[in-house]
Amino acid sequence: MTTASKWLIYSLTVLIWGSTWYAIELQLGVVHPVVSIAHRFAVAGLVVLFGLALTGRLVKIGAKHQAFLLLQGMLLFSGNYIFIYTGTQTLPSGLVSLVFSMMVITNMVAGRIFMNFPLSWHVGISGLVGMAGIGLIFTPEVATFSLADDSLNAMLLCLIGTCLASLGNIVAARNMRERLPTLQCNMMGMLYGSGSLYMLSMVMGIPITIEWSPQYLGSLAYLSLVGSVAAFWFYVTLIGEVGPSKAGYIALLTPLVALVISAVFEDYQWTWYASVGLLLVLGGNFIAMRRD
Repeated sequence: MTTASKWLIYSLTVLIWGSTWYAIELQLGVVHPVVSIAHRFAVAGLVVLFGLALTGRLVKIGAKHQAFLLLQGMLLFSGNYIFIYTGTQTLPSGLVSLVFSMMVITNMVAGRIFMNFPLSWHVGISGLVGMAGIGLIFTPEVATFSLADDSLNAMLLCLIGTCLASLGNIVAARNMRERLPTLQCNMMGMLYGSGSLYMLSMVMGIPITIEWSPQYLGSLAYLSLVGSVAAFWFYVTLIGEVGPSKAGYIALLTPLVALVISAVFEDYQWTWYASVGLLLVLGGNFIAMRRD
């Protein structure tokens, strides 16, 4: 894959996932978040399944790989979302973004431990620079953090979710190393993940419902088709091309897109420290991606 193609996929993934924050907000209310996540990946997985079947691109994946596909689904398409969504109910979005931005570091460490990837020190340094930038952008929310309430527990939940997502990235990298078809792996992972979430909902007594409003259905379609089918295909492909460390830097850039959308639709006001933070994040991204 050419360098231009990698940058195109990288940019598209950032833009898509940055916009999903707003789409997720449109889903809050009637349907429980766990059920909404299950709907999202069930729709995405079924769309890809039908697409692959219609085009004759479904292949048989051996039994020895099924456990890893299940693991990819449990880590990347269900478990991490449960912890992060739960933490988000207590923490402001800025703190959640700051914790999730640690994926640059957790991806690098997990890649070294489980896949023997070399430690990318320039990516690690860029990650710290980018995290400092995220901290500046969300200074007012970071300043309100207190150990006196449930914020610490919520932050730990978000950290667990981030670590699970990193482990999911490593499993995805393993599946790509085995030359398994990326889109089909994502499809099976999504169906495994959504199935586990539906089972969890039934165990917890959460009603499996759907809201038939245009707002909910529209956001569900966007999150499923664009935010899941397209973005995860791009992202997992990127993991295979540039490694989980560099791909993880997307977690630092998506909040910036979310803030731009918030400025347009929700009257977010840029401050001088947010502008400096933006420069730090972009500078860190340049450091991370300058080597190929």
